[in-house]
Amino acid sequence: MKDMIALTGLAKTRVDAGFSRVGRRLSASDPVDRALMIMAARVIAQANAIMVLSERGLANEALPILRGLAEVCLTMRWIAEKDLGERAVAALLEFQDTDWETHWPSARLRERAEAYSVPGEALEVVLGSAVDFACGSALGLPWGHVFAEATRSGRRAGEVLPATAVFLGHALKALDGRWPGEFPGAEEMWTGAKMSRG
Repeated sequence: MKDMIALTGLAKTRVDAGFSRVGRRLSASDPVDRALMIMAARVIAQANAIMVLSERGLANEALPILRGLAEVCLTMRWIAEKDLGERAVAALLEFQDTDWETHWPSARLRERAEAYSVPGEALEVVLGSAVDFACGSALGLPWGHVFAEATRSGRRAGEVLPATAVFLGHALKALDGRWPGEFPGAEEMWTGAKMSRG
């Protein structure tokens, strides 16, 4: 787990260093700069929360946060792919919607995951774990064992952290697409996540 915590933390280091380098080129009036900066900040905050929960043995409780992180990372890739201004405006408008379904449509995540070659294992942790979250780690109360057949063990850090690293790699890839050479490390995230699972 320590290796995966370090790898996840590396993404923050890469994002911080990249924005330090491109800072003077950022424009508050540019919707692409605005969208990618806001989303990068969200991704790092979510990754930090996932790391803290995982370190405390509560990786299963991080699953909704991971779901949000995956959505934002792949939205960043989508923006950086083409029609940057138009896509950034659309994403920023969507961020203002108060309905969770607007933010987290599973069909769209599957489509983007396929387009950006997200490994099936990482996508499964994100989209296939609602029951794990709802019924996992539910034996912490006195006499909880009576209902053991209705519970699950939940997802562990060994699944949640590699998936987090995979999606953080996509955030770095998107940022490096916008500012080439300034946000390296996507491949390092993907390779590191695969190595830890092996």
